[in-house]
Amino acid sequence: MIALSVTLIALLGMSLNLAFSASLSQPDWAMAVLLAAILAHRNNWIWVLPCAFLHDVILHWSFGSSFIVMALIPLAMIYLDKHLGPGIPQRVLIMLAAILALANWGWTTQALLLTLCLCVPVWYQLTGLYAQTTA
Repeated sequence: MIALSVTLIALLGMSLNLAFSASLSQPDWAMAVLLAAILAHRNNWIWVLPCAFLHDVILHWSFGSSFIVMALIPLAMIYLDKHLGPGIPQRVLIMLAAILALANWGWTTQALLLTLCLCVPVWYQLTGLYAQTTA
């Protein structure tokens, strides 16, 4: 149920980016939600990666650096969890690397910061939801 909700919110976010991209500076709604979902639970890559691919195709007309970075996140999380243990600092670095990948597409600094400010509370909320479902 969480996966369906997050996917629908990401599709709504892509619609917002397409509808208002020329009129105001806004975050990459879909990228922030999808990134928060994969950071909250690394096994979400099964449904996050197709959504990230769709995100790149719809918004950027190609699959580029943001999809590649999203595809590498689960591998990086497994490696870092194995060698350093699960923790917030490595997740924050992964989040920053993924958001900086949007700079290749010409996103402004303000939009990148807005994406970061959206990703953190969504990540927190999804982590709490996944903790409740396992308990």
